[in-house]
Amino acid sequence: MCEVLTVSWPEPHSFTEIAGWARLIEHYGQGHFGWGVAWVDDGAVHHYRDPGRMTADSDGLDFLATVSSNRFLVHFRRPSKLSTIGLPDTQPFLADDRTLAFVHNGGFALEREYRPDYVDRLAGKADSELGWVMLQDLLETGVSLPDGLAMIHAKLGGSANLVTLDNEGTFVAYCGYPGNRFWRFRLDGAEMAATQLHSADDSLFDLVFTGATDRSTFEGALVL
Repeated sequence: MCEVLTVSWPEPHSFTEIAGWARLIEHYGQGHFGWGVAWVDDGAVHHYRDPGRMTADSDGLDFLATVSSNRFLVHFRRPSKLSTIGLPDTQPFLADDRTLAFVHNGGFALEREYRPDYVDRLAGKADSELGWVMLQDLLETGVSLPDGLAMIHAKLGGSANLVTLDNEGTFVAYCGYPGNRFWRFRLDGAEMAATQLHSADDSLFDLVFTGATDRSTFEGALVL
């Protein structure tokens, strides 16, 4: 039940320029149990996470007002299990070497089957982190990011919208959740992608991204 937003600009912009859109996504979507953002700066991926609501996180928003980047990846969380609310399961997840961030929207049906094999490497209790650890293992064997995202969805089953942001500013998105489609579009000089607020109509554009152009949905893996 999470929501995801990616924003790409040719030049760096302040996080405050997307904060209004992000607030509306949190308001109209169902991701009220943790939020976070990843961005690229000086050849590294950075992130900020908070297990509460963005609209209540004044300290976080004050900090992010000092952040500028040409790439932002925002995630709002609504966990399948409310017992997993907490910072370890709040996304985006970030690689130790700051080369890659990862988010997941959906639910992996076979998480319990595979979790015992990875439990010693997991900081949290939710299914998304399991997919993140599996993806890192695949990448170490030389699998590409688009193939890796498709492979973890095939292995774990269920529903999955997945997005990564690397330290060169490249987004790779995978759409495998028909109940929460991914849209690509343009607005205010930015190329963007966002999940549809779990609303099977045009509310994403009527309520949040009014004036967006070049709208299209996609399935499978796509480099943004």
